[in-house]
Amino acid sequence: MRRLRVVVIDDEADTCAFLRAVLTAEGHDCRVFLNAASAEKHLVDYHADLALVDIYLGETNGIELLARLRELRPDMYAAIMTAHVSVETAARSVAEGAIDYIRKPVTVEQIRELCERASAFLAHRRTYEEVQEAEPPFSAIVGRSPQMLQVYKEIGRVAPSNANVFITGTSGTGKELVARAIHQHSRRADQSFIPVNCGSFTETLLESELFGHERGAFTGAEKAHKGLVEAADRGTLFLDEVTETTLSFQVKLLRVIQEQQVRRVGSSTYIPVDVRVVAASNRDIAGLIKNGFFREDLYYRLAVVQISVPSLDQRREDIPLLVKHFLQLFNKKNDTNVTIEKNAVQRLQVREWPGNVRELENTVNRLAIFAPTGRITLADIEAEASRASSQPAVRGGAAVPPDRLLDLERQHIVRILKETRGNKSEAARRLGIERKTLYKKALRLGIDLRSSE
Repeated sequence: MRRLRVVVIDDEADTCAFLRAVLTAEGHDCRVFLNAASAEKHLVDYHADLALVDIYLGETNGIELLARLRELRPDMYAAIMTAHVSVETAARSVAEGAIDYIRKPVTVEQIRELCERASAFLAHRRTYEEVQEAEPPFSAIVGRSPQMLQVYKEIGRVAPSNANVFITGTSGTGKELVARAIHQHSRRADQSFIPVNCGSFTETLLESELFGHERGAFTGAEKAHKGLVEAADRGTLFLDEVTETTLSFQVKLLRVIQEQQVRRVGSSTYIPVDVRVVAASNRDIAGLIKNGFFREDLYYRLAVVQISVPSLDQRREDIPLLVKHFLQLFNKKNDTNVTIEKNAVQRLQVREWPGNVRELENTVNRLAIFAPTGRITLADIEAEASRASSQPAVRGGAAVPPDRLLDLERQHIVRILKETRGNKSEAARRLGIERKTLYKKALRLGIDLRSSE
């Protein structure tokens, strides 16, 4: 690793002394400054390779200082330091020229890894686009764990571009919140953010909702209807659970994304649109592609950048922060002052959360509603856990159907397959579903389609 010329700007003398000691011991030249003015003056003549800037410098905003430093030294590797991690500071830091973003208190290992990244950057002399943006709106994304910090970095880096983004993660992790944050920190922030849950529509309805239709296009179409793609023009279209769409619909969606134009149902005219697409799924996308349920070419159009949102089990250290956040929201909404004991929070931190952040939020709300003294105790947590265990099991936020219903569905499909002598297209038609859906149901219900041929 090359010897770096480093400047540290932090109004805490102890932090400056620690960073100078570590960086000097690692063989780097380090200059420290307790205020913005002296650092700016020094950088006029000093060709720094790496700048470590604290986000709070007394009356000076470290992000604003960073923008000025980047004007002085555009090739410098710049990093923001903060003890208060959030998607807003991460996104704005990157927008103002930060290439890295590290959490305080800084460790020796963090410094070494940062210097290695800076050395690699300087070796290749990459050019980063600087984007100026206003103070972003409040985001509901909460977390300070390393896993969430990585998500914040990815949001900050991809948001200023126009690249399509594919967000993955299990149900309840907050994929839509990530999509909204990308939009909020993009150059499209003053335009529409249009969310669509693709799994809640049949193919025909989804096509009409997204692409629109002309009057008379089908029975009941009494007037022309502008679709959501048109409504998202110059903004962001969020396609949640996009993997639940049919292959025939995927072909049409692919054309819209490739051509940036849409044709309403019943029309022969193409309408130009400027839409950024952010898609999401809680499914195993690689498996769906391999088994022919999702088009590979569409995936690569959607996943120019892919962001994986960690499950709550992967970021348990964020649970106390999330509990505090949800209680604050509950109290504000209901004009109450419910609190929670520390040992109760610790109990929540070790529980299993298959429904992830959504399940945790619902649990906190229930606890707050039923807290008899206005203070959630460990006993309240245990009582709530007992109530939850007596409820129907959930998977991905939806109740699991009783076995009897699954048996009836299995018997019905097998009977139709026998009547059609294994003709899967005809069986799907009689069942009123897509052929793709028949395959998915057969897999879920343990029906061997080959044996019915």
